[in-house]
Amino acid sequence: MADRTQLQRLIEELVAVQAQCASLAVGLPDEKLEQRVALGQRDTALRNVLYQMVVHPREHTVHLNKVLQATAAAHARPTEAQLIVEQASQSLGTLLGLLTRLTDEDLEKEFEGHSLRKVLEHLATAHGLYLKGIKQAIEVA
Repeated sequence: MADRTQLQRLIEELVAVQAQCASLAVGLPDEKLEQRVALGQRDTALRNVLYQMVVHPREHTVHLNKVLQATAAAHARPTEAQLIVEQASQSLGTLLGLLTRLTDEDLEKEFEGHSLRKVLEHLATAHGLYLKGIKQAIEVA
C-alpha cells in the first residue's frame, strides 16, 4: 500500500480547522451574519465567510482533479471502489453537517418509532459490518 502519511496529516489539519469553524459558527445568531470581518486582505460580511466554507472546497475539488488529469497521475482515472468511497465520504459529510446543529438533548427526539440516537447507533453498527466485509475481502485476496 502506498504511503499516505503526509496526505493524511494535511487531511487531518483541514478537518480539524473545519470542525473548529463549524463548532463556533453553529451557535451564531442570524443577526451576526452581517457583521464585517477580515478575510485575508479584504473586509466582508461574516455570512460570506460561512458561504466560503461551502464553495471553496468544491472549487478546489475541481482544481485537484484538473491537476491529477494534467499530470496523468495514476488516480486521474479512479477505480470503481475509489468512486464509491468518494461518494460515501460526501454522503457522510452531509450527515455530519446536519449533526453540527444538534445537542445531546436532541438524541432522544423520536419520529416514526426511531430516535436520533437509534438512527446514529444503527449507522455505526452498519458501518462496522461494512468494515468487516471489506477486511474479509482484503484477507481473501
